[in-house]
Amino acid sequence: MIRLDLASIPIIDAAAHIFRRPCLFVNPTDRMLQIATFLAIGPQIYADGLVVIDGKKKPIGRIDSKHIISSIINTRYPECLELTASQIMDDFAGSLYMNSSLGNVLEIFNKTKFAFVPITANNRSNKNGNTRNSATEAEKKEEVVASISIRDILPTIAKMNIDRHIKDLSSALISVDKSSSIRYAIDLMIKHGIRNIGIRDDNNEDSRKTNNHDNHNRKTKLLRIINDRKILEFLLSHNGRNIMNANGIDGLANIDVINHLDILSIKKVKCDTTTSKAAELLMDIRNPCLILEGKEYSGGEDYSIVTPWDIVMKTVI
Repeated sequence: MIRLDLASIPIIDAAAHIFRRPCLFVNPTDRMLQIATFLAIGPQIYADGLVVIDGKKKPIGRIDSKHIISSIINTRYPECLELTASQIMDDFAGSLYMNSSLGNVLEIFNKTKFAFVPITANNRSNKNGNTRNSATEAEKKEEVVASISIRDILPTIAKMNIDRHIKDLSSALISVDKSSSIRYAIDLMIKHGIRNIGIRDDNNEDSRKTNNHDNHNRKTKLLRIINDRKILEFLLSHNGRNIMNANGIDGLANIDVINHLDILSIKKVKCDTTTSKAAELLMDIRNPCLILEGKEYSGGEDYSIVTPWDIVMKTVI
């Protein structure tokens, strides 16, 4: 059940800032490279997803890094560069109004497992300022004016002084050895539906010889974190495109994660950090996730991760 104290807040109150920023959208015929640039440009312009709109500015789908990476892997290279937004997007065409509740937003997130949804507005006034009651006229005026993602809800949670410890919200971190291939890391992320993977220094020789992500090996050290955006940045980089031009997608199986990806530093926090404090830390786009300190909670050399999804979905729902 959704907690009413958070779930009943209207979007326009819970995330007013989304209406002050540009709404990023693409057309159904836009090509892969143009679309992917929005999501791989780095922290200067951070976008969690893109709305695909038709000629009437109505949403017909959504795209995130996962959709693009999956399309590159499944379609091969360079054929994937010819794909259009309509071929890459998911087919969820729903949207919410600015006065819809936060609970409505999270219900869509939970149902689709995609934490991003377009927001529409409906201007029913004609040129004389009169209100038109016709549903047909209202429908014609409806258009996308903003989008809301899971990160946009973090400021509301940060302000609520929720003192629940984040060890209660954490998830097990899936990780790979530093010698694992980029292709293996991608396949693992797609298989588990995750955006972040740890890179560990594994002292076990048997693990080094295989792409084994068994976190129960006690002789490991977590080195860095990689996420889907960093992988997408690499795939679109000069180096990444050269590798795929020479050897196709199979070339990604011959290069390791530690030496080829722009890897994120680890932001470690104590297990008794409060939910609101963790939300504040995750508001910094340089922190896509938090890693918990304290083996007494994370279990030996296994590690626990807290993401915006954990903070929002496990707090509100």
